[in-house]
Amino acid sequence: MRVLVVTTSYPDHPGSQRGIFIRDLCLELHAKGVEVMVLTPKVLEASPLREHDAGVTVRRFRYPSGNTQLNQAETIPVFAMSVYMVSGLLAALRLVAGFRPDVIHGNWIVPAGLIASLAGTLTGTPVMLTARGMDTRVRENPIVRALFALAVRLSDSVTVVSDAMRSIPGLERAEVISSGVNTSFFHITPDESSMTVLFTRSLEPVYDAATLIRCVPLIREKEKDARFVIAGSGSQEQGLKSLVHDLGVDDCVRFLGHVPHRDIPGLASRSRVFVSSALADGTSIALLEAMASGLVPVATDIEVNRALITHAQDGFLFSPGDEHDLARNILRAFAGEIPTRVLLQKRASLQTRIPWSTVADRYISSYNRLLERPRSHGE
Repeated sequence: MRVLVVTTSYPDHPGSQRGIFIRDLCLELHAKGVEVMVLTPKVLEASPLREHDAGVTVRRFRYPSGNTQLNQAETIPVFAMSVYMVSGLLAALRLVAGFRPDVIHGNWIVPAGLIASLAGTLTGTPVMLTARGMDTRVRENPIVRALFALAVRLSDSVTVVSDAMRSIPGLERAEVISSGVNTSFFHITPDESSMTVLFTRSLEPVYDAATLIRCVPLIREKEKDARFVIAGSGSQEQGLKSLVHDLGVDDCVRFLGHVPHRDIPGLASRSRVFVSSALADGTSIALLEAMASGLVPVATDIEVNRALITHAQDGFLFSPGDEHDLARNILRAFAGEIPTRVLLQKRASLQTRIPWSTVADRYISSYNRLLERPRSHGE
């Protein structure tokens, strides 16, 4: 089987974290005998147009990115997005003609999924789309919402990464296939004596690391030994460092910047609590990795996280943006209110569902079902 993966995000260079989980999926598909080609935008000037990545062929198309992703712009960059769509579609049509994929798999419905759907419609190639966390946010714009609906209508099947995402209009009948995690996380023994809180999300507004930092003085009033490790980079990094300094908590907050994904398990093994303060999300791979590691998860009380965490039973949920509620729940985690045996039971249940090998098998089954039926857009 040949699959053309059209994706908004893919690592820009060796060690890049952007879209690392799409790479993980592609490598697992390749390991299972699927011939995979990836089409993704050339965001960074230094990124190669052509790359062979551990058996996966990668092609990048040009557009005026300014070394910045489209979703990081404050308003829709109409010109850049227009060039993106045209350039991406032309590249997709060339690859379909040469690679002759059995299935086109678009990741993120706008803009990459729309490119996938248009290419599939024009060439008669079956198209599967996968909606991910960013899709829940970009639909807030009416123009993007219309493009989203068009992409779904032109596709043959749609998957989502959480059941909560099926509440989005147009995705009610989508198949749920979770994001995956590397099996190395299931072999971690977290340090139960640790007083370290780990944060591994990007330092962008939607992941709201500022709320975590604002809760640090509140926690230090009760737990002088508490430490906070922030592993990630992004547009808010300097502002967050300034906030740490202004709050006078430089001595207990460490910014590690970009951390290679292979080093995250080591950080998890030296931590006790994981915080996801995202204001909106799909299924967070960082949160899944933390739960697979046996850490106590403390996450925002949003629909997608409620499907993963039962408050005060196997983790804690807090009101988004509320540093006082977050501090209270981190202190409860430090106090051992969630027994270790419960965390290990949760890890065992996840181990049957979310390793990348299992997730890849589900996608392959979906590809095969797609190939067995007549094309019918919008299912």
